[in-house]
Amino acid sequence: MIREALEWLVTPSLPFARRSGHLSEFVAIAARRRRHRAAWASHEARSRAAVLRAAAAADPDGTAVILGAGHLYDVPLEELATRFRRVRLVDLAFSTATRRAARRLGNVTCLRRDVTESLPSLAPVAEPRFLLGEPGTRFVASVNLLSQLAVVATRDLDDATADRIGRALVQAHLDWLRRLPCPAALICDRAIEIAGPDGSVIATLDPLKGAAAPEHDETWIWELAPRGEIDRDHAVRHVVGATDDVRRPQRETDAQSCA
Repeated sequence: MIREALEWLVTPSLPFARRSGHLSEFVAIAARRRRHRAAWASHEARSRAAVLRAAAAADPDGTAVILGAGHLYDVPLEELATRFRRVRLVDLAFSTATRRAARRLGNVTCLRRDVTESLPSLAPVAEPRFLLGEPGTRFVASVNLLSQLAVVATRDLDDATADRIGRALVQAHLDWLRRLPCPAALICDRAIEIAGPDGSVIATLDPLKGAAAPEHDETWIWELAPRGEIDRDHAVRHVVGATDDVRRPQRETDAQSCA
């Protein structure tokens, strides 16, 4: 608890993030990861590999923008900095290790920004304009961010309102990625599974609040909270999906199934 309190005090963030609880959540993620580093390792490795696979199709003579890069656990920063002329990391806050890595590499910058362009008021949920007028951007990746956009922002609202606004935030982010003039990769939670004592799934939750995520190129399981983290009998795991470019048209069979 002392370490978390110190991190909260020394971590630079957008001003509203301290009041809203976003910075507390940012610090808590790091603490949970320290407790479950081994359980998270596969998820982090597959996230990094998915970003690199998607980035391979992009023009390297420009800027790569990585959204949700505050901790860098799931971001292959050195490889991206080698491939692209410039890399911009975007988040509400950045850890000391992330800021140090950016300074060391030289062509990496950290930008503290609310990518929803709707916080803290949420009235109304905006249509983000970030990057839409920047032709030098060659690649964008939203990395394990999408389902988190509404978690803290709506935590003090009643369930119905939280679901409605949460879905609007998720949908606005997806629509914005599709409008970008460059390849836009997405790595995000597709489902949250609650596992019982025998490992079987006893409940499934929708982290995207009903918004439809694009077709994925691969999926995997993230053992977010092994037994003992929440309680001794239950575990929480996320089904994560990676899409190389959300602007890619859906396959015909998928489009027909939504008609």
